[in-house]
Amino acid sequence: MLGPLFWNIGDRVMDIYAYIKRDHLKVADLMQQLLDIRLAAFHRRLFEQIKSELVLHTEAEERTFYRAINHAAREAATEEEMVHAFDDHAEIRTLLQDLTDLSENDEMWMVKFGELKHAVEHHVQDEETNVWKKARMVLSADQEQRLARDMDREKQKILNDVQVAAQ
Repeated sequence: MLGPLFWNIGDRVMDIYAYIKRDHLKVADLMQQLLDIRLAAFHRRLFEQIKSELVLHTEAEERTFYRAINHAAREAATEEEMVHAFDDHAEIRTLLQDLTDLSENDEMWMVKFGELKHAVEHHVQDEETNVWKKARMVLSADQEQRLARDMDREKQKILNDVQVAAQ
C-alpha cells in the first residue's frame, strides 16, 4: 500500500475525498519546494518526483473514482464535469511531457513549469468543488471508503507495471 488508509484520530477509515486531498497537498508541496530552490540541478529531481505523483494520481483516479462517478451518475451535467476533468488530466500529461523534453537549464523550463502548476491548481479547484459535489450526490459512504482502497491498490498496480516494464 502506498499510504495508511486510516486517520490518526480515532482510526476512522479514509474516504476517497481525503485520499485525493492528500495527493493534491503532496503535489502542491513538491511544486512549492521546486519553486523555492533556485538551483536548476535540483529541479529535475523534484520534477521527476512531481511527474511520478501526477501520473500515478491521474491514472488511478480515472480508473477508479471517475469510473465510479460515470457509472453512478447518468446525467448531462455530470458528464460535462467528467469530460472537463479528463481534459484537465490530458493537459497535465501534455505539460509533463513538454517539461520532460526540455532541459531544466532552458529558460522556458520554468515558464512551462508555471503553466503546469497553474493547470494542476485549476484542476484541483474544479475537482474539489464541482466533481466532488456531484460524487457526493451519487456515491454512498461505503463506496467512498472502498474507492480510497481501490485507488490505492490501482496506484500500486501501476507502480508494479512500471517496474516490470523497466526490467
